[in-house]
Amino acid sequence: MTTTAGPIRHDRYRFCPACGAPLELQRLRSDEPPRLVCSKCSGVVYLDPKVVTCVILEIGDKVLLMRRKRLDDTHKWLLPGGYVDEGEPVEQAAIREIREEVNLDITLDGLVGVFSYAGWPPVIIVYSAHLDKAEPSAGEETEDLDLFSHDQIPWDKLAFPSTRDALLAYVQGRTCQPMPLSVSTLPHNP
Repeated sequence: MTTTAGPIRHDRYRFCPACGAPLELQRLRSDEPPRLVCSKCSGVVYLDPKVVTCVILEIGDKVLLMRRKRLDDTHKWLLPGGYVDEGEPVEQAAIREIREEVNLDITLDGLVGVFSYAGWPPVIIVYSAHLDKAEPSAGEETEDLDLFSHDQIPWDKLAFPSTRDALLAYVQGRTCQPMPLSVSTLPHNP
């Protein structure tokens, strides 16, 4: 299936971060989308995607899903996760997000997949983890938590396409395993 990128909001930036001159929308190459270019120094402002990491956490034989306190998310289930901070290894961000959202310490055991969608700025990296027994509790941004067996996952009440697609890949056994590096073996200064 071929898809085209949705509209990109170029109105978020009006001035060059290097020199302060106005930005102009220009097509630099015929095979690329229009870019924001400085009218004075010709610097290009690239609108990079945000990186999000999530974890499919199985406790026993059930998958943990959560609902956030945000108004648009309170009635929809999603995977625990969030944005990766600049300079933070993605694996560490996944572990941090689980600690923040469900108050558990985990060890990642595999990469489920990387998900991106036309017109949607985040790139979502989903890992898996398993705990034999655990008592998750709602973090500061978490409205509700629940455990679902694979045949009880509320497919019609999932918040995002990436949640659906990651869970489908996981349940159908189409994940990337094992992880090539553990967080402790990553170099400090890449």
